[in-house]
Amino acid sequence: MATTYILIVILSLFFILLLSGSRRRQTEVAKPVRGDDLDVWPFMPRNFMTDAEVRFFHQLKQAVPEFLIFSQVGLSRLIECSDEEDEKFWFNRINRMSVDYVLVDRDAQHVLVAIELDDWSHDHAGRMKADLKKDKALISAGIPMVRFHGEKYVSAAKIRQELLHALDQRQKWLNEMQTAAYH
Repeated sequence: MATTYILIVILSLFFILLLSGSRRRQTEVAKPVRGDDLDVWPFMPRNFMTDAEVRFFHQLKQAVPEFLIFSQVGLSRLIECSDEEDEKFWFNRINRMSVDYVLVDRDAQHVLVAIELDDWSHDHAGRMKADLKKDKALISAGIPMVRFHGEKYVSAAKIRQELLHALDQRQKWLNEMQTAAYH
């Protein structure tokens, strides 16, 4: 008789658990589809440049029409590490950095000058540190950095003057490097 009661209790518990499990499954909300399984990803187009960057781009084209100008270029497309052993370390230092514009020769092979249009955000300590790293990486590769303040109007003539000066300094640096290589 005691065995019958134990069997009834066990069967009762089994049915209670079975029913509660099916109720829980009915009330569970299906998990949303994420990542690669989505038919359409949650992206939309955005403006390529800010209004200030577009205005400055037109000023640049007017200032130096004899050069090609590219915008929003990643540093890893402009420079590479000369130290093969530590290449990954140095690549990671510049991997997510970009410059607003680059001045390139007509054959589109040589980056001549990097150009940044700085706004108020470049006054913060963290941004200043990142700017110094960016400048150091480019200058180490022989690419001068010219910075203009985005909130101030700069004439095409002034832009041209600054860029030609940077090109002159770059050429002097290249000449010194060649001279040092021959001695």
